[in-house]
Order: sequence, then C-alpha cells, then structure tokens
Amino acid sequence: MKLAAFERRVGFEFALTFDTGERATVDLEPLIGNYISTEELSTGEIDPEWGCLQFQQGSVDIEPNTLYRYAMDSTATKGRSSSVVARPARKPHREPASRR
Repeated sequence: MKLAAFERRVGFEFALTFDTGERATVDLEPLIGNYISTEELSTGEIDPEWGCLQFQQGSVDIEPNTLYRYAMDSTATKGRSSSVVARPARKPHREPASRR
C-alpha cells in the first residue's frame, strides 16, 4: 500500500489517492499538527521509494499503511450522521433543582 497522489485543500485537509485507486479527503491535523505548522504543509511530497507522505524533506512523514487506515476510518466516520456519532450512551443523571 502506497500513496499515489495527494492534493492539499484548506488547512490540514488533504485529498489522498492510494495505489489501490481508493480516495479519501481527510484532515491530517490530528496526525501531524504537533510536528508541523500550516506554513510548512507546502513542503509536502510523496517519498518515491516508500510511498509515504512526507514534509520538510522527510523530517516529518506518515507511513502509508497508517495514512490509509486513518483515511479510511475518517471517511467511514464522516458518512455517519453527527447525531449518531455524538449521541451519549445513556442519559446523564440529573438531580431535581431542589437538591442541588
């Protein structure tokens, strides 16, 4: 599994194409936001040997299998309605106002 192509969108959002033909548009800030600034995102490139997305000439990179799993999980989560994702497992216990 390798990254075949990418396009930076807005901020940390990237459109990714893998060598399997699968595509995803994801926010990479959770993966690389602590290591690279938005100004440094323009240094993004694909390592020709490893097929990973790298920045700053390889000082920051995302291994292709990690990137693929993250992209596919993010895409699956986006497809769900936000109410399903955000719904609590059970209603919180609330005391009557007289007992607070």
